[in-house]
Amino acid sequence: MILSELIPAFEGISRTIIPNSVPAVDCAVFFTFAPTAVIIGFICSFLGGIVGMLILGFTGGVLIVPGMVPHFFCGATAGIYGNATGGKKGAIVGAFVNGLLITFLPAMLLPVLGHLGFQNTTFGDADFGVIGIIIGQILNYFKAYGIYALVAVVAVILFLPKFGQGKKDA
Repeated sequence: MILSELIPAFEGISRTIIPNSVPAVDCAVFFTFAPTAVIIGFICSFLGGIVGMLILGFTGGVLIVPGMVPHFFCGATAGIYGNATGGKKGAIVGAFVNGLLITFLPAMLLPVLGHLGFQNTTFGDADFGVIGIIIGQILNYFKAYGIYALVAVVAVILFLPKFGQGKKDA
C-alpha cells in the first residue's frame, strides 16, 4: 500500500529532475506475496535478537538492543525467503538466524567504528556489519593504503563498464 502511493510521487519528481530514471523499491515489495511469512519472520527475527542480546549480556559483551525496524524489514524478508525455500521451518530458522546476525555483527563492528571515531555507534543490518568488518580487517593489515587501494578498485569496477559502452541513440 505504501509503495503504491510512493512510486507515482517519485516518478513525477524523476521526470523533471532525473529523466529516464527507474524507481527502486526496498524489500517491502515482497511483503504482499507472503503476508504470513512476514509476521513469522518478524517475530522469529526479534526472538533471535533477544536471544543474541541475552548471550552477549551473559558473556559480558556489549549489549545490542534489538531494533524494531531492521528486525521487521530484514527479518520479514528472511521469513519470506525461508518460507519459499524451506516452508514454515525455513521461515522460522532463516528469520531467527537473521536476528542473531543483526545482533552479533554490530557487536563485532563496534571496535572498527571506534577506531574511526564513532565510539558506541553501530548499524542494524547484516550487510553493513559484514562489509564493515571486512574493511576494518583490511585497515588493520594494510593500514590506510589498503583502504585507498580498495576505494580505487571499487571505483574502477563501477566506472569501467561506462567507458566500454558506445554512444547509443535513444
